[in-house]
Amino acid sequence: MPKPLRLFPALLLTLLSLPPQTSAQSQGNAAHLTVYDAGVAEVLEERTVELQPGLNQVEWRSLMPKAFAQTLRVTAEDAEVTRVDVTYDGVEVRGQRSPALRLSIQNRGGAGARRVQVDYLAPDISWRGDYSLVLDPVQSGAPSTAATLDSWVSLNNNTGTDVRGGTVDLVAGEVALLTGDGASRRDYDEMSRNTAQMRNVSTEGEEPPAFSTEAAGLSAFSRFRLGRDVALNANSPVSRLPLFQRARLAITQRNVFENGYDVQTLARGGFVLVPRGLEVRLVSKNPTQVPMPAGQVTIYARDGGVAQIAGQDRIPLTPPGGEFSVTQGRSSTLFGTRRILERRQVEYRGQDGETHQKLITRVEVVLTNRGALEAEAFVREAVEPFVANQWAVTDSSAKAERLAANTFQMRVNVPAGGKTVVTYTVEAK
Repeated sequence: MPKPLRLFPALLLTLLSLPPQTSAQSQGNAAHLTVYDAGVAEVLEERTVELQPGLNQVEWRSLMPKAFAQTLRVTAEDAEVTRVDVTYDGVEVRGQRSPALRLSIQNRGGAGARRVQVDYLAPDISWRGDYSLVLDPVQSGAPSTAATLDSWVSLNNNTGTDVRGGTVDLVAGEVALLTGDGASRRDYDEMSRNTAQMRNVSTEGEEPPAFSTEAAGLSAFSRFRLGRDVALNANSPVSRLPLFQRARLAITQRNVFENGYDVQTLARGGFVLVPRGLEVRLVSKNPTQVPMPAGQVTIYARDGGVAQIAGQDRIPLTPPGGEFSVTQGRSSTLFGTRRILERRQVEYRGQDGETHQKLITRVEVVLTNRGALEAEAFVREAVEPFVANQWAVTDSSAKAERLAANTFQMRVNVPAGGKTVVTYTVEAK
């Protein structure tokens, strides 16, 4: 019969005085994962830990590699977190040790299971949206009036470890986040693009799209619920998942001839006008009940039974029912030339009785249609800033509509196989 284990009194006293310790180790598992389009993710880890009365020590070794220690937020159910120590002796990922936590938790109640949550930001997880816009087939060279839109997101896992989220959210918008050294992140180029002025496009009678996400609007950004129990494997750095599919859109095609105030489409030497293809823009509305995140769109045109790429652009962050436009490219049938006929400064007497200067500019725009169908075109002109920047179109062969502080627009029709000449005069004071 084996002898019972004996402990020296001093060693027994030492063991009784140490606080209970619990270890939580399962790297990459998050109860909730929120991925921002700025290359960082918010990770919420959750464990049920057995706590004894008094002070408890919990070892937490499941943090993501390169977790930002400054963003750690630790909470314990019905207990107080009194200290958080960060060490870098956790799991080794790509030659670098992951951070680990040693938590001191004061349990003022009885022994039992308590929920402990650790929330923080970690780099090297990001997402980007992209779209496929397939134009409906048309005959006789007419522009498409309808299309099908699919939306996808690409999740990028460059952490070097497997990541699994109980729930996964995506955040789109200009959220102010910092890098690990405290510098500002500047990954928001697609948010700065201004949407061109567009007409309303009716989508009544269209079939609703098939959704796979939920969305919630917040003050500075939009949050999308991508799904539950989403796994991102380390050996699959890019995973593409759908936001919505088969959304039906009404499409309006616009042919736009847009120019700066000093543009002249003259060849070298300044005597020959060189035609330039008008920009072809496709205008539509967000057909869903949730915001559409910014992303690259690939435009397809059907040729028989095959859909072929017919252009690429970017869709900005678009609210429900909001309008967006994408540029398909330059027209191969509609061309324009622009020539400044006159630019002179003249004196005039103002209401104050003083003599002032005003700038008079006369411009000619010629649009040529080499297609077999009549086409509508938008001529968008910039006005040269001058003195007080007070200007007016005093004479025009087409109706002028002010768009911005120094921009106006004229809408004209160009006959098939013919041309339309637009002239106007602007006075700026």
